[in-house]
Order: sequence, then C-alpha cells, then structure tokens
Amino acid sequence: MKKKKTSPVSIRIKYTRYVIPILLITFLSIGAIDTMFYFHSVRESSAHQEATYTSSALASLESYFDQFTSDSNIFFYKNSTQNVLVNANKDDGQETQQLLLNDAPYYPSLSANYSDNIFFLTNSGKLISASSYSSKSVSGFSHTYTDELMRKSENYHGLPFLFKTPDNSDKLYMCRNIYQWTGKTATTGKNYLGTLIVEPKSFVFDKIFSLNNNVYQFVLIDSDNHIFRNTTELSVQNILNLIHSESLSAQNCKYTATPISTNINNLKLLLITNQSLVYKDARLFIILLLFPSILSLFAIITATSFISRSIANEFGYFMKKLNKTKAINKDAFIHMDSSIEFAELSNVYNQTLSRIHTLSEKIHEQEILTKNIEIESLQAQINPHFLYNTLNCISGLVDMDRKEECHHALNALADIERMSLKGDPFSTIEETFYYVKEYTYIQKLRFGDNLSILIDIPQSLYHYYIPKLIIQPLIENAVIHGTSKISGKGIIAILGSIKEAHFQICVKDNGPGFSQDFLDNFDDNSKQKPATSYGLYNIDKRLKLYYGEKHGLILSNNENNGACITIRLPLTLVEKPIEKAGI
Repeated sequence: MKKKKTSPVSIRIKYTRYVIPILLITFLSIGAIDTMFYFHSVRESSAHQEATYTSSALASLESYFDQFTSDSNIFFYKNSTQNVLVNANKDDGQETQQLLLNDAPYYPSLSANYSDNIFFLTNSGKLISASSYSSKSVSGFSHTYTDELMRKSENYHGLPFLFKTPDNSDKLYMCRNIYQWTGKTATTGKNYLGTLIVEPKSFVFDKIFSLNNNVYQFVLIDSDNHIFRNTTELSVQNILNLIHSESLSAQNCKYTATPISTNINNLKLLLITNQSLVYKDARLFIILLLFPSILSLFAIITATSFISRSIANEFGYFMKKLNKTKAINKDAFIHMDSSIEFAELSNVYNQTLSRIHTLSEKIHEQEILTKNIEIESLQAQINPHFLYNTLNCISGLVDMDRKEECHHALNALADIERMSLKGDPFSTIEETFYYVKEYTYIQKLRFGDNLSILIDIPQSLYHYYIPKLIIQPLIENAVIHGTSKISGKGIIAILGSIKEAHFQICVKDNGPGFSQDFLDNFDDNSKQKPATSYGLYNIDKRLKLYYGEKHGLILSNNENNGACITIRLPLTLVEKPIEKAGI
C-alpha cells in the first residue's frame, strides 16, 4: 500500500497550524458562551425595566384621567352647577365664569395647581373662560378650532379625551362633554349643555413620563399616530419613522419603539428605548472581561512560541543569507554562534562555498577563454573575407589605370586593417565611422556615380562603444547583394538612433531586398553555421557572444524596396569586458 506523500512544512507553520488554532478556538468558544449568557441577562433586565417603567407611566396617566373624570362628574353634575349651565346660553356667561372661578378650584384636577385655565364651550358656541387663572388670551380659540373641538367631543360622547390645537403648538387640553342630568335613564345624555376644556400645566404630563432615564422615554400619541407629547430628544419625523418601522438609527444611536394601549379613548403610549445605551454597559463589561483574557491568551501563545520562534529565526537568517547571495565573496559566508548546531551548520556551509568558489572560478576562466577564442576566430574569419573583397575592388581600379585613386584606396585599406588589428575589440562610434567613411570611399571609387552612400549618425552618439568590423561588412553586403543587382543608381543609408533604451544602427539599401524564405530562416540558421549569408551570421554571432541573445541583427525589408539590417546594442559608454559577455 502506497504511503500518502506529505509536503514538508516549517516549524512556524506547524505551530501556526496546530497550536494557535486550538488556543484561539478554545478562547473564542468560552468568550462567545460567556458573552451570549451575559447579553441574554442584559436583555431580560432591559425587558423587566421596560415593563416596570411602562406600568408606572400607564398607571400615572390613567390615574390622572380618572381623577379628571371623577372631579368633573362631582362638580358638573351637582344641582347647583347644572342649574347654572342650563342658563348659560340665556345670560352673558358671567355666572358660569364665577362658578368656574370660585367652585372649580376645590377639585384637584381643576385647581390652579394642575391647570393654567378652565373653559366651558356652550352648545351655542359661546366660550366662557376662568381667565383669572392665567393671563393667556382666549382669542386663540378660533371658530375653526371650536368646530373641530365640538366634533371630537361628540365622537367621544361624555368621555374624557385629550385635544391638541391644529396649529401644532405645545398646548394640550383635557376635554369632555357635559349633559343635563334629569334623573331618568331614558333621557340621560340627551340634552347637551356644553364641553368642559381644561388646560393642564405642562409639568403634569412631563411628570408622568419623566423617568430621569435616557434609556427609556415615552411619547404620547393618539390612535391616528398624532403626537401629543414628546419627552425624547428625537424629532417628530424620527418619531413617525419609529412608529412605522419600530427601529431607527439616529444621532449615532439605535432606537426601538413599543406601542402600549391605554383604557383612555384616543391615547396610546409609545415606549422609546435607546438600545445603544442599554448595551453600553454590557459592551464595556465585555471589553473589561476580554482584556485580561486576551492578555492571558497572549502570554500563553508567547510562552509556547518562544522556542519555535527562536529556531525558526535562526533558520530564517540562514535562508535570508542564502537568498541574498548573488556572488561568492566575503559577504556570502555565514557566521552563526547562537547555538552549537547552527555554528556547525554554518562552518560546513562555508567550507562547501569555498570549494564551489574555487571550482566556479576555474570554470569561468575556461568559459572566458573559450569565448575569446570563438570571437577571435569569428573576427579572423571575417578579416580575410573583408580583405579579399576590398582588394578585388582595388584590383578593378588598377585595371582601369586609376593610380591616384588606387593609391588612396590602399592607404584607406591600410588604416582599416591597422584598426582591426589593434588590441581592443571595441571602438567608439566616432572612430568606427571614420573607418566606415574610408571604406565607403573605396566602394565609391569602384562604382562611381552609380553608388550613393548616406551617413546620418547624431554626434550625441559618438561617445558610445561598439565592436570593431561590424558596419563595414554590412555595407559590403548591401553593395554585393543589393545595389549591384539593380540597373539604376544604388543608394545605401546608415542611420543611428536610440530606441527603448537601446542603441540602433540601420543599414538600408534600395536593392531587391531579402526573400521571405531567407527572413524566415535567418534566426534558425544563426544557431549554426549556415551555407549562405556567412557574413551576417558571423556578425550576429559575435554580437550575441558580447551582449547576450537579446541583441544582434534584425533583418527586414523596407516598405518600398530594398533590405534593412538593424544592429541592436545596449547603451554602453565604456568598452564591454569580455568577462561579462552574455550575462
């Protein structure tokens, strides 16, 4: 049976994979359970407080309405009051006003302690006010207001209700209809005398709903969700949103609303709970609880990871040193004395590195020698080829008995050969094109006006270096395989430029150009010595030996006609040592 292969992992990964997850899962599980139980207890406590505050506010509100009902029953349905109210429409209302002024204050909910003013609206629409209770004008009761009030009074038919002015002011009024008591059940509630209106002091409802608590607050609304009293810091719009959605985020807090029914005709209580404050202490407690737990967990993890970390750090230092080593020098050697094992490991590594360094130097020297021999061989091969073609050209001048041009051509050839035989394998662009001009002079002697050679090399490029005997063979190739194949005037252009951080020299001619097969096969042929185009292969090979495979010759045809050979070289201001060739 085959054993399952497992990938090796580091010490730190083993520790991270096994020890830390177990500790974290255990800690988080315990913390999650404790948090769930604690928040459950907070939620139960909050529900209990909501019930307590709601019960207290509801009892106070209903008690006040019961007191108002009882006081108004005793006062308005006694014989003396009934007699005055029956005649209220017949006289000027002064007797009713005196009654409200003198007798009403003996009843708690109608007294000056709890109300700012008492009004009586007769069935004929006359408004009588005990104005001495307050300096406030009765003129605020417009016809529209009194009509609305009488309509609502009729709807509740003798039962007390709360009324808010249509102008959305803060005033609230306790109202109820008063009827004539005949002593007969059949006629009770038939004869409407008027509507009692009491303006409670503002503290009455504020005291009922004031809990001195920012967490739980009340809003008094009616069955149509009209707001009568808002004791919260929320706006009217926020309250309306809460009524419809029962949840709201405002002022960086989260609120919930719970509607509570009352036994009062048109009223409901809306309990507003600031959930952010409910759980504020809970969150603080959890943070205080978790802080020592996290410290304990951290201490455990730190203690258990100390040994694995120290070992992993030693390995990490060792690996970092290895990864940073690009060359074998004094910085590549590792010296560790943190432990006996790592000291021995670094000693063994240093000894091995020394042996590799010695061996690599020998190999490198052999590679350099091999490359030098190959380059020298390539240059030695191209020199006779170049010399043969040039002498052949001068021979033609001798046949034409052009002695002076022949003499000049021989001097130019001598200069070119001396340049090629000098020890340095490189020369500047300026030096190179001096000898290129000498060579083109020889070619122009041979072909006369049938050959035109143009050279456009910016002077800013003159200080860059290129290998020797690179340009002349390309001009020779352009003459032999290009311009000499056409009947008209031959043109050769030599252009220099910088493109994409590379130095380029283009040799163009107006000859027949390269065949497509030749272009397709040149790269393959350049990998080994070809049967044809030997000069181009030689130059391309030399350039690749000097600068690497990304450089060399690029062959193409011009848009109109003729061939184009591009030399692509790196920008170098100094001679490129052969030791770095191909790197």
